[in-house]
Amino acid sequence: MQALEQKWVMACVDGSEMSDSVVDYSAWIAQKVNSPLELVHSIEHSMLLEHTDHSGNLTPNMRENLMQDLSDQEQSESKRLIEQGKVMLEKAKSRIAHFSIKEVAAKQRHGNLAETLSDLEGEIRVLVLGLRGQGHADEAKGIGSQLEASIRALHKPIFIVNGNFKEPKSMMLAYNDTEGANKALDMVCKSPLYRDMQIHLVHVSDKPDAQTLLDQAATQLKQAGLSYQVALLNGDAQTELLNYQDENNLDMTVMGAFSHGKLRSLFFGSFTLKMLEHNSKPVLLLR
Repeated sequence: MQALEQKWVMACVDGSEMSDSVVDYSAWIAQKVNSPLELVHSIEHSMLLEHTDHSGNLTPNMRENLMQDLSDQEQSESKRLIEQGKVMLEKAKSRIAHFSIKEVAAKQRHGNLAETLSDLEGEIRVLVLGLRGQGHADEAKGIGSQLEASIRALHKPIFIVNGNFKEPKSMMLAYNDTEGANKALDMVCKSPLYRDMQIHLVHVSDKPDAQTLLDQAATQLKQAGLSYQVALLNGDAQTELLNYQDENNLDMTVMGAFSHGKLRSLFFGSFTLKMLEHNSKPVLLLR
């Protein structure tokens, strides 16, 4: 546990509508698990190009001047985004000043978000991301274009924020005996984050061994001394899980991610992404 406490809870700050909630949830997690918190703002190359004027007509005599002009525009835009990011990070640090966190740091990175997170993976204990980033600020539904790539890039717990902060008092552990689900079960048993929560262990299956699998998972929760109840459901997994969460007014979901390959997801859609898109509460994913 001491080794884990040296790793960072990492929050991705981008100035989007969900950015404040990402900061709030990451501060709550860092305080509960006694880990330092790092606020990360990533500047992607596409953000530089988005505000650079490429409308000039390229002729042999204009080529050198135009290339210099584009370079100057990109440098100017880069400076603007860096300053804008610094303001976001300072605002985020001020926002969580009342939390008791042993260390708070802020960092700016350049490059693709998934690649940035992959580079930082060794430092991360839990990553906190918004369901939609700054590029989807005008959308009320759906998920961010970089979310799936970021989830697939990491093998660390990823907490997905999709609304205003509310301290979770209860959670649904969606269990299906996959590698990710068993990691989630193990984490729930060991992490102080869930120590005071009411846990609902839920399995959706009509297979003969379903009750046995559920009982085995429940035994681990019991041995960890956690407060829990179990539910075995039948039907479409996504529908049954979301209905159960709503009916019991549970504050968050913990589940394994992407248990099926990309080929199956291509034809049938990703269960993980559907759960994220239709869930009204935050989701913590493990791979």
